[in-house]
This record gives sequence, C-alpha cells and structure tokens, in this order.
Amino acid sequence: MDDIAREKAQRAAPPARGGGAAKAARAPARRAPAPAPVEEEEDDSGDAVADPWSREARELESPRSPIDDPEVLLDDARSFLRELEGGDRIAFWGATLVVLSCFMPWKETAADGDFLGLISLGFISFLFAVATMVFVGLRARQVMTWVNPMLPWGAQMVCSVVTLIWSLVFLKLSSDTTLVPSPLGNSEMMNSSPSIGCFLGILGGVIAVLGTLMGLKRQE
Repeated sequence: MDDIAREKAQRAAPPARGGGAAKAARAPARRAPAPAPVEEEEDDSGDAVADPWSREARELESPRSPIDDPEVLLDDARSFLRELEGGDRIAFWGATLVVLSCFMPWKETAADGDFLGLISLGFISFLFAVATMVFVGLRARQVMTWVNPMLPWGAQMVCSVVTLIWSLVFLKLSSDTTLVPSPLGNSEMMNSSPSIGCFLGILGGVIAVLGTLMGLKRQE
C-alpha cells in the first residue's frame, strides 16, 4: 500500500520547470529571410543573359505550334489564302462552296422532309471537294516536289470533275415527279425533289473545274 501511495504522489506532482532549454523549446523559430530576386546575369561580353525560367526563354526554346495556339493556325490559313493566285484561288473557293453546300438540304422528300448533303449521297461530292482543296494546298505549298508536277494537277482535275459529275447525278436521282399528298394541307407535291444545296454543289463543281483548267493552261 505504501508503494502504491508513493507512485500516485509522484504521478500527481507537476513536472519541474526547465530553465533556458524549456524557454528555447517554447520560443518560435525564426523565419528564414526571403530569397533575393534573381537578377539577369551578364556574360563575359557584358550582355545581359535572360532568365532561363522566364516566359520569353521558354517560347524561344519551344516555339508555338499551330495545334497549341489557334492564332498561329489562323495566321497560317490567312497566309495560305493570300498565296493562292489565278486558277488555284478559283478552284479552291469552288471546292469550298461544295463543302459548305453539304451542310444545307440537298433533297426534299414528301415522307421524310429535307436531307442534308452530309447524310445523303451528296457526301461523295463532299469527299472529292475536300480532296480538291487538299491537292491545291499541296501544290501551292510545294509539298510534293519529289513527284512529277503533273500528278497533283491530274489528281486535282479528277477530283473536281467527279465532284461536278456526282452533283449532277444526285440531281437526277433526287428528282421524282410522282405527285403524292402533302403532309400539310390537302395539296399535292412531288415525291422527291432536289434542294438548294444540290444546286450550290453543282455551281461549286463548275467553278472548281474551271479554276483547274485555268491553272493547267497557265502551267503549260
């Protein structure tokens, strides 16, 4: 019992206060001084050397690419359009008109309404119009210099002619003069008829073919 009482008395007694060591433990640690700003170093010639971590230095080491920066892509597209001359410009904008027309109705039916060029057989004209634009760009930028110069011209001519011919074929296929009851009212309408997109596709195909012929004549 005496031993138990002594142990309880020792536990209840407050810890002895330490001197300077305890005060040093309780004292807050001093804050380290802020780092000095990085100054531009000078090389042996006396010219200032830029900070390697600055934004300008990073842009010099890794220039902006068109994929990372849309502004670079837009500038490149503007410069490309300014480089086009004569027949190339006419052919390119004619093919562009065909591509834009495919986002419009190419056919109207009594049963299902309008059909865009992209979701109908007009998609074939869309593909060949895009191919025409690609070949114009390859020649204008002189990408395929290692091949015969007439090969890109021939491919462009084939694509533009197929674009025009298929637009005319679609005009014929989408014309069905059979009269059927109109879904609205008591009138009658044709079962199927071409829409504004098909006519714009034909116009764009004609312009693309004429531009290609003008470019070939200038090339000769």
